[in-house]
Amino acid sequence: MIENQNTAAGLSAVRTIAITSGKGGVGKTNIATNIAIIMRKYKKKVLLIDLDLGLANIDILLGIHPEYTLQDVIEGRKEVKEIIVEGPEGIKIVPASSGIEDMANLNANQKEQLYKSFSGLDEEVDIVIVDTGAGISSDVLNFVLASNEILLITTPEPTAITDAYAMIKVLSRKRKNTTIKLFINNSDSKDEADSTVKKIALVSQRFLDVKLEYVGYMLHDQNVSIATRMQKPFTALYPNTKATSCLNKLVATLLKNSDSTQSLGVGDYFRRITNVAAFDG
Repeated sequence: MIENQNTAAGLSAVRTIAITSGKGGVGKTNIATNIAIIMRKYKKKVLLIDLDLGLANIDILLGIHPEYTLQDVIEGRKEVKEIIVEGPEGIKIVPASSGIEDMANLNANQKEQLYKSFSGLDEEVDIVIVDTGAGISSDVLNFVLASNEILLITTPEPTAITDAYAMIKVLSRKRKNTTIKLFINNSDSKDEADSTVKKIALVSQRFLDVKLEYVGYMLHDQNVSIATRMQKPFTALYPNTKATSCLNKLVATLLKNSDSTQSLGVGDYFRRITNVAAFDG
């Protein structure tokens, strides 16, 4: 049996899952937030980090009003524990700020501030869910590639499929032998979701050095939109709806297929973000 290197070194193993998409409007943030909430029901200590720097909106989705954001940590005004907001089911949320500049260009003091501040959470967190922005900007790619796992959200719409493939293509070029978990949102049926995955997998297997892992789908459900307008998580407001059932299955799959041998501390995640060279080639 191979011992986890982090455990051997006395470090807490923290699983990081980056949730991303090729284009906006596919339900990425809603899924990230509700995944975190469901994981709490499995007694996991979950930290949800909003790193959608262009459209930071987890707080809006949940109707919460954070006083401080990640910007305050970067600029040394606050420790990360001081900006964390508690969300539904006890999830911990790190609010983002759309004013943060390219994190790869932070100065040495800012990088060290992030690393030290988040390292203090290692004993308090089992799983980090990172809600990244959409698209293939350098920031988004760095946030995704720094994580242990990648969950790519798309819908059956042709434009979303095209943009999802573009994301897969770029990620596979940045990091060889990449495994990407694929989740289809807002599908009319299981058959439509399966067909969408086949389209993406066909071209990916033919042209890219990447492994796609189909982890599930979520059926179109009007209750999701209703909950969003009410600024409530749909899994809590409508626990018996079909969308919640689909997401419960996704979380069960994610937890069953955990790979703790790849885990790092929370602070190490931010160290990897700011070390862009680590992801090239």
